[in-house]
Amino acid sequence: MSEPDLLDGALQIARVEYPQLDVDLCRGRIEEFAGAARGKIGPAGRRAVERFNAYFFDELGFHGNAENYYDPRNSYLNDVIERRTGIPITLAALYCEVARRAGLRAHGVGFPGHFLAKCILADGDILVDCFNARTVSRDDCQALLDSFSPGGGAVTDDMLEIASSRDILSRMLNNLRRIHAGRGDFARAVRWIDMDLALRPESPYGYRERGMLYVQMEQFGKAQIDLERYVAMMPDSPDLPQVREQIQLIRKLLSHLN
Repeated sequence: MSEPDLLDGALQIARVEYPQLDVDLCRGRIEEFAGAARGKIGPAGRRAVERFNAYFFDELGFHGNAENYYDPRNSYLNDVIERRTGIPITLAALYCEVARRAGLRAHGVGFPGHFLAKCILADGDILVDCFNARTVSRDDCQALLDSFSPGGGAVTDDMLEIASSRDILSRMLNNLRRIHAGRGDFARAVRWIDMDLALRPESPYGYRERGMLYVQMEQFGKAQIDLERYVAMMPDSPDLPQVREQIQLIRKLLSHLN
């Protein structure tokens, strides 16, 4: 399966919520940002990253939405562009798309609990926390990890590796799934899982999560299919007793309905 284009995928996610979205207009805005950045940052290097950060965060005003973190609009790239605010992953995705077009080697980093960006340079990498508009050291990353997962151990190299476009899009979709499921909007949550499974059909957890949502929606036939698929894909999972119990309850419900 070929790697999806990050910008195209992010705009397709937004288009689900905004069917009339002009994706070409959004692309044009990003090209405008990148064109202006090219005229400001100079030759590639640490100074170029500093200048780009000043442009992106100070001049354009992109910042984290700490006041309304779980607002779904923080996850739609068109809204992030217009409102100049978002969550770590959408801000980092936009940062990387603009930075790459401006001549920097920028990539997303799937750090646990707080997505980052990374600019790759000849003399070392620069990690950028786009939500807080700052560069971060490994010690800063440790402080971030401790804040999200106290006692979670030390930051490892794999936590700072470049994330694939597929991983980034999947993480965006999972954010939206959690937001809408938490609001009781199970149909919307299922919609995001559908998109995630189109990206990662081999992922067993999507089937489990969708199956549990179908239970909430009283779509028991669909729930049974998804949960049985999860059991087949994860025969040694520690949660199997609970999932099998749920399947048995569904079978009883379906037998009474029939």
